[in-house]
Amino acid sequence: MINSNFKSTENINIPPCFFMLCTNKTEKECLDRGLFGDKRHRLESLKPIKIGNIGFLLNISKDELIGIFVAESEAELNIVPDAWGGEFPAQVKVKLINNKEIRISNASNKLGKFLKLNKITKGNFEYKIPLFNTYGPEITSKVLEIFQIKIDELKLSQYQPDIDILSSKSDYDLDDIAGLEEIKDFIYKRIVAPFENEELAYNLKLKVGGGIFLFGPPGTGKTLTAMAIAKKIEAKFIEISPSIILGYPGEAEKKIEDIFHALRKEPRAVLFLDEAEWILAKREEQTSSVMQRIIPLLLAQLSRIFRERSNPIIVIAATNKPEAIDSAFLRPGRFDKIFYVGLPDVEARKQIIKFQLKDRVNNLTEEDIDEITNKLDGYSGADIEYIINEAAFLAFLRNDEKGISKEDIMEAIKQTSRSVSPEEVERIENWARSRGLKISSKT
Repeated sequence: MINSNFKSTENINIPPCFFMLCTNKTEKECLDRGLFGDKRHRLESLKPIKIGNIGFLLNISKDELIGIFVAESEAELNIVPDAWGGEFPAQVKVKLINNKEIRISNASNKLGKFLKLNKITKGNFEYKIPLFNTYGPEITSKVLEIFQIKIDELKLSQYQPDIDILSSKSDYDLDDIAGLEEIKDFIYKRIVAPFENEELAYNLKLKVGGGIFLFGPPGTGKTLTAMAIAKKIEAKFIEISPSIILGYPGEAEKKIEDIFHALRKEPRAVLFLDEAEWILAKREEQTSSVMQRIIPLLLAQLSRIFRERSNPIIVIAATNKPEAIDSAFLRPGRFDKIFYVGLPDVEARKQIIKFQLKDRVNNLTEEDIDEITNKLDGYSGADIEYIINEAAFLAFLRNDEKGISKEDIMEAIKQTSRSVSPEEVERIENWARSRGLKISSKT
């Protein structure tokens, strides 16, 4: 199996890379469709692949490495549902760079000089593959040396992200998100309902759109909420964050203009500003020269959206550092509503646990779940998801067909510290109180 091993880097000129497999039987469809695929259960291992990463296709039938590709999507299920007869639904959309296909024979021998390879034996057939799917820029450079290609020869700046590349799909509905009832009520009344009665909304000249500002500790569901809103109104979900804007070759200014130009053509869109403090920060705290150039452009584009509201574009900003936000951005006319997204309360924790257990074999009773819920006071939603995953792994190691037990989860809790400290919660809530914002200790 190839597992994920993504390493971050400060060198954004050379993208990380990834390897995926094919055989003589599946290679042609990979190339014809511009699509790499794997088994459904491999999706999580492919999640570290990001748009703009460099991809290589390893044909294990003849030990041949095919390149060079750029990822045009992250890993998703069934991008092309009928590809390979549905056998490989975990898929990544790719594009051949410079329309030039290069093949390297005896690939495992050459890769083995700088990569640890895993030997696989199936009957009389034996082959070697990289131990991981994803690697950092240093491995990208070494693989490109095999192809006798320098990074600047790839002309990566021509592969600019467009609205489809930057958009994501949500697996979550609003009802799947635990707690946050006040937020969901506001979203339904102000965003969802006008789409359900478009004629009345038109006659009343309602302008659907505007902004929502979410703040709170990390791992509390801010991103999931934004994605669920997009799914509810069948809108494009576009995320803008430092890694997305700076993670592509080419001029950041042009990328921003292209994104907003395409955004205005969408019938509906949710624009999500993750780590909002990086764009809405106080001017004196913007130290990066690149950010000093692009932030005024981003702000101008956002102001235009808030001012015109000619399209139903909903801007959702999220941060766990609200004190870093320039107060000018929180005045009426930009963000219509500011919400605190805190740690989950008892009912929300129970809902998260049940959601995470929904498709997993387990032998937990309602009483077990109540006990676990009480034990998880102070844990974030992301913490709880991690704990259930760890419990599933413990059940797997035990080879238990009955699945996850209460003891597995209790052991996982024992091994997992809370990711959000009381001091962090206090810092965020003190900021909210200083602004007269409504908060509760739990969602």
